[in-house]
Amino acid sequence: MDFFEYASFAMNFTDTLWVQFLIGGLCFLIVFVFEAIALYTIARREGYKNKWMACIPFFNTYYIGVCAQKNRFYNIDTKKIGIAAAVFEAVIVALYIVYYVACITMLKSDVAPTVTTSWLGIEQYFYEMASVPDNLKWAAWMYDYMYEYILSFLDLFFCLLQVVLLICFFQTYACRRYVLFTITSILFPIQGILFFVVRNNSGINYKDFVNAEQARQYRMYQQYQQQNYQNPYNRDSYGQNPYNNGYNASGNYSDGNSSPDDPFSDLGGSGSDSSPFDDFDKN
Repeated sequence: MDFFEYASFAMNFTDTLWVQFLIGGLCFLIVFVFEAIALYTIARREGYKNKWMACIPFFNTYYIGVCAQKNRFYNIDTKKIGIAAAVFEAVIVALYIVYYVACITMLKSDVAPTVTTSWLGIEQYFYEMASVPDNLKWAAWMYDYMYEYILSFLDLFFCLLQVVLLICFFQTYACRRYVLFTITSILFPIQGILFFVVRNNSGINYKDFVNAEQARQYRMYQQYQQQNYQNPYNRDSYGQNPYNNGYNASGNYSDGNSSPDDPFSDLGGSGSDSSPFDDFDKN
């Protein structure tokens, strides 16, 4: 599938068909080699069988599901998703080949296409079946309807399968950035390079990763609580009198050592049980 994306991108730079296919083939080969090395490395480390599938087109799409089997998508085995994606990819590639053969056949024929302009101002070409010879009707039909009514819908369904497969794969080998890697792989045909980047990461179940992250964050929270909310006086502020000295339970002042100085000692009552008014009592 990536081959046609590269070839379509090359159309922006050249109108020569064989140059477009050459550029698409070279770009596809480079990215495919990176992907094959990555999947083979992962399979050898994880102990998966049939590692040769990582190096064969279409089979390598299925093998993405094999390498991502530590995670499931809504309880669906990723290997089953990989099989479905590989089958759809093979069918779509075959139909694309037929479509391009039909396009080349019609362009080389003497039949002139009808040109119309869409409401967006884009010129569209199609062939009137009545003006097409019987031996070219199949090619004209392919040219008119294959991409717009068949390939576009198959591409959409394959894209959904690919998204699911990539989510499971990157959840296994790039837990922290699986959303970023998945979106990048869908928007740009460089998934093989991203596979190569994460090839040395150990596979993990995403739920186990989330649980471990929650436990780690909880431990960090506990440490933060202990460091920042402990009693700064290093004692229980509610278990004892914070002033040490003061009035006892009976309302009398006591510091545990001696009684305070009598402020009325000059009147003759200090240090005794007598009252400063005893002299008046004697009279």
